[in-house]
Amino acid sequence: MDSEQKLFEEQKRHAYLFILPVIAASLVLNLLIAEEIRLVQAIHFILLFSILACWGLLWARLPLAIPEILILVVSLIYLLSAILSSLFVDMLAQGEPRLGDFILFLPLIIVLVFLILERKQTVIACFTLLLLMIAPAIPVWGSLTSSQINSLITMYVSLFVYTFLSFFLHILYRRRAEQRAIARFAYLDALTGAANRHRIDEWLAEKTEQADREGTEFSVILFDMDHFKRVNDRHGHKTGDDVLRQMADIVRMRLGAGERFGRWGGEEFIVITDEELPGAMVLAERLCEAIGSRRFGKAGKVTASFGVAGELPGDTPERLLNRADERMYHSKRTGRNRVTGEKAEG
Repeated sequence: MDSEQKLFEEQKRHAYLFILPVIAASLVLNLLIAEEIRLVQAIHFILLFSILACWGLLWARLPLAIPEILILVVSLIYLLSAILSSLFVDMLAQGEPRLGDFILFLPLIIVLVFLILERKQTVIACFTLLLLMIAPAIPVWGSLTSSQINSLITMYVSLFVYTFLSFFLHILYRRRAEQRAIARFAYLDALTGAANRHRIDEWLAEKTEQADREGTEFSVILFDMDHFKRVNDRHGHKTGDDVLRQMADIVRMRLGAGERFGRWGGEEFIVITDEELPGAMVLAERLCEAIGSRRFGKAGKVTASFGVAGELPGDTPERLLNRADERMYHSKRTGRNRVTGEKAEG
């Protein structure tokens, strides 16, 4: 779930970095072209400065909460100043029949509130905003024309509808994100982040069926950490867990996009590669060397024994795994920290 949240926050950061310059440009254009009263111009200058400050904070990669709160405050100031200006200057003083173009930004601001705040806080904030926008109109309601009242009512109804829809979409997004995370973790080993045995079984079944159907070949690499029980006995299970996590990172960094990696059980792992046996042997040697040359903190040097098997016509996952398993234990019997592969298939 943490990774989902980090991804969501990174997506928000990129969206802000793109949108804020567009809003800043529109404010600059408004200041250059529009004939606004001085108070409104001053507010626009403050908004422009605040938006540029937000963009700088985002670019500097400060914690997202800081620029987000500033963005939210700036947006609410803009909205409230716009409604006051439109109501008392445009409508009452100049007789404009409807609210200004600022209402076009209303959906964006509501969405922004939902992006930044938690669900309960968002509902409270949106209804507080609705009350703040209704309050200035109450004392002057009798002085407004029917078209002006209609424009205000339309805005209030729109605000309520946008809030309801955003609330619904927010719940829907959260639920889907949770479902994706649950589905992903159902296939992952919690300790190492590698695929778990259930997922590996699916991969092997898929690859075997594909090989039978299309005549393709693939290989499996099984490996087991050498003397891993000693690591746990001497340094504790926490150190042992750290070793497994570091080892998984080492392997992942050396695998190609089409190669699949999982934890088979305990300190035993598997790599499924589209390489035929010679290529799989090269990959296994590379992994064996990378693990053996690494120091794993308090555990020091830790090695692994590898067994490699290539898929044969008519193979089943069980037969393929049995051959790789036999080779892996041959590596252990003959000195450990080495790779054993079948010299000839068939």
